[in-house]
Amino acid sequence: MADWAPQYSKAERIRLLLFHAAWAVPLFLLTEFFFFPWFERYVETAHCHHYGSVNGLALVLYSLFIGLPLGLALILLAIEGRHSVRVLRLGQSPLPDEKVFRPARYVYGHRARIKPLLFFVLVLFLCGVSVQGFFWADAMIDTLSPDVNRCLGQALQDA
Repeated sequence: MADWAPQYSKAERIRLLLFHAAWAVPLFLLTEFFFFPWFERYVETAHCHHYGSVNGLALVLYSLFIGLPLGLALILLAIEGRHSVRVLRLGQSPLPDEKVFRPARYVYGHRARIKPLLFFVLVLFLCGVSVQGFFWADAMIDTLSPDVNRCLGQALQDA
């Protein structure tokens, strides 16, 4: 039985599920009911806002095409990066001090390094999409012609 990784008990699984649900559900509700409606209203008049030399529309497009993939890559690195580096160094998966949810045999050598390598390829791909996103956003900004009447309507409401 030594070639099988230790498993979480049922109580540990439930505790982990409740812990992650405690932060994920409120985050989901906040984004669904507050952020997305606000963002939808903001995008309609983003071209009317100016932040220094940056137009609001440019800020939205650069954030979506550059910030989103880059942010996802950074979050993935923060969550899984250290684990993947340890697996690459040791050449063992699951790690010696790691519990698993379902029965899993220990895998050694090159077979253990495949998933971490694919993970880092994914992170590099997201960084590449982020770099390419600069050119996509730049081209899209040049082709868009926003409705200026919305800005005038907002200015009249503010006055």
